[in-house]
Amino acid sequence: MPDILDKIFCEKKVELDTVKCKLPLPDVKILIANNNYKIRDAKTFLKQNELSSIIAEIKPRTPFKGTLLKKNDPVDIAKTYADNGASALSILTESRYFGGSLLTLEKAREYVDIPLLRKDFIFDEYQVYEARAFGADFFLLIATWLDKNQLADLLALGRELGLSALIETHNENDMEKAFEVGASIIGINNRDLTSGKTDLSIARRLIPMALQIPDNLLVCESGIRSRSDIEEFQNLGAHSFLIGESLMTAENIGNKLREFTGDRKISTTN
Repeated sequence: MPDILDKIFCEKKVELDTVKCKLPLPDVKILIANNNYKIRDAKTFLKQNELSSIIAEIKPRTPFKGTLLKKNDPVDIAKTYADNGASALSILTESRYFGGSLLTLEKAREYVDIPLLRKDFIFDEYQVYEARAFGADFFLLIATWLDKNQLADLLALGRELGLSALIETHNENDMEKAFEVGASIIGINNRDLTSGKTDLSIARRLIPMALQIPDNLLVCESGIRSRSDIEEFQNLGAHSFLIGESLMTAENIGNKLREFTGDRKISTTN
């Protein structure tokens, strides 16, 4: 029986065939030529913040926890994140399981001036062009599901288009693949995407391995609940933190984000 990650990727392949018919690749390339936006260097933004560097995620729902965003408009959440110290935004664009949309990515670009990560289940070159056309500054590649050649090809295409890639790992084999393709931004996901289980010991185990390449930027993902979690993983060597559920479900999103960054100011925006 296929796990949830296999199921999502398989369904994404079917969906992508329909998307390509509605908006063929030549038309996507025209969109890229016409929008001509200036790409923000994600690595620079994630390193320059004097406070803790947070990639704040817009994730309306998950297949593991259900609906997270009930009332707020995703673009309003993007503004709140930007106003309260986020170094970058992660925007889910997968619709069936996560309730995301490329339109959220496109609209967020109009209102915030920090880098935007297109977070989706990317396996095809079309999706990289699509990320560039709709306003992404960098995009996600999941090493658990992609083989080394796929990672290398998609990473290279992104670089041609001016986009960097966050290569997400979950175990030692994933990390080796990230090293072999020359990743410069490496994520360690504490969540097992095949089951939804989250375990912070994943980052504790993999951070020392990731730091073998000193110039890489290391992002700790999933399961971060408190400022003490941030401080622990910073002390181990993590440079940035991708946080979604803890922010999306917070009573006051702005204050929760400031807590994570280490900023003691109280926000009046949610």
